Amino acid sequence: MVSIAALIHLFLRSPDGEAGDYAPTALDPNASMDELVTVATYDKITDAHIALGRLSAEGIEAQLFDEQMVQMDWLYAIALGGIKLRVTRGDEKAARQVLETDYSKVLEEADLGKRED
Repeated sequence: MVSIAALIHLFLRSPDGEAGDYAPTALDPNASMDELVTVATYDKITDAHIALGRLSAEGIEAQLFDEQMVQMDWLYAIALGGIKLRVTRGDEKAARQVLETDYSKVLEEADLGKRED
């Protein structure tokens, strides 16, 4: 059995393998732009797929992680931290802006096929 302290020590190694207080950040020059970062988490699979579709419509590639585990048993959502929506580090800012945009005012003003007579 591996202790939690040993796992933490293993995960906090620097990219060159040296032990130390290393935790990658958004400003880390060694971080790859292809690295996937979580931009949102969801408890419900439908909400996760709606957000995935919004990003896809804007041309941002995204992936869902842990959706099958959460779908299999909703109690796993708590243990896993929910369904994670991840994008590449280069798309992170744009993805967050898309997900934060509220389109409800546009829908209220839209003509949804009202009768004109």
